[in-house]
Amino acid sequence: MKVQKETLISIIELISKNLINSEAVLTELDSHIGDGDCGIGIRKGFEAVIKVIPEFYNLDVQDILRKTGFTLAYTIGGTSGAMLGTGFIELGKGLRDAKEASIYEWVEALKFSLDAIKKRGGNTKKGDKTMIDALEPAIESLIDAIDTNREIDIAEIFEKAALEAEKGSESTINMSAKKGRASYLGERSIGHRDPGSMIIAVIFKSISEYLKGI
Repeated sequence: MKVQKETLISIIELISKNLINSEAVLTELDSHIGDGDCGIGIRKGFEAVIKVIPEFYNLDVQDILRKTGFTLAYTIGGTSGAMLGTGFIELGKGLRDAKEASIYEWVEALKFSLDAIKKRGGNTKKGDKTMIDALEPAIESLIDAIDTNREIDIAEIFEKAALEAEKGSESTINMSAKKGRASYLGERSIGHRDPGSMIIAVIFKSISEYLKGI
């Protein structure tokens, strides 16, 4: 199955709307282990993305992803902006010159993006109480799915990835933060869900919701 440009644009729009609607929850989470401004930054960033969506129809897939990434990096700021911006920009790079990428090419590009985010975060890994705790399990799930010989149901494999992202995000509640501002709290960060991981969970849930509806 090829992912059409129009599908990507619709998914980005749904992700944006769902994250804008998550502002209060993200702010609440961040108030315990961060500056308390995560929700506000995410809302501003994805509101900016929605404003530039009309421009996407004149761009190719790679440039849509890059523009999304640069928009987020410039408007959100801080760690969240840097990580999300890197993620989308590198996802575009990972697709290289594919005009209508297959699911295999998308999963490879997601892995490329994951590696870039981990490096940008100072070699962040699972267990550090960051967005990687949700992102890596989700992408590993997709990699496992395309490694099988059965026919791939794209909606099905992204539904599983969304569940893995949610489980990974929930697992951060019992972790002690090792990266970012939350790391200053040490064991006092235990008992609070990482907001960055929730952003990833919302992103994958949004993708799954859209794909199940088409």
